[in-house]
Amino acid sequence: MSNVILYIATSQDGFIADEQGGVDWLPSEPDVEDSAGYQKFLSQISTIVMGRKSYDQILTFGPWAWSDKQTYIFTSRPFAVEQAAIQPVSVEPKVFIESQKKNFPNADIWLLGGAALADSFAQEKLIDEIILTVVPKKLGKGIELKLPWKDFFIAEEKECGEEIVQKKYFLK
Repeated sequence: MSNVILYIATSQDGFIADEQGGVDWLPSEPDVEDSAGYQKFLSQISTIVMGRKSYDQILTFGPWAWSDKQTYIFTSRPFAVEQAAIQPVSVEPKVFIESQKKNFPNADIWLLGGAALADSFAQEKLIDEIILTVVPKKLGKGIELKLPWKDFFIAEEKECGEEIVQKKYFLK
């Protein structure tokens, strides 16, 4: 059965981005040893879902990094995309996920972000797993990851080097 996995990083004080949506506080050096498990994670997913603001922010980073993954952008504003692997959607998250799980029962889904979409997925209990990487940096303010943590239990916590901690949660 496919799972929806929120794989996301936060600052030490719980922000996923600064006030302008920037993430330049994230480590810039590649994790060559894959201590955070990103490469392994990418190999297990086939679909990416994200909000429109996250999509717009990612476009500023350079070439699209996931052309081998079908990506759905949740948006209320239609827009044109230039890549076949990217598709805007404007349905309710529950309807979308039920359809994906029915049509692709063995394909894990990466809920990339942002905060509002993650919260809406969590409120509907659509997130099966959270892989939260906590970077030892305090932002003070920004875009906060607000989830109903009471609905999840922590299953694992590991050190990823340079004081970065990764926590894995599952839906109760």
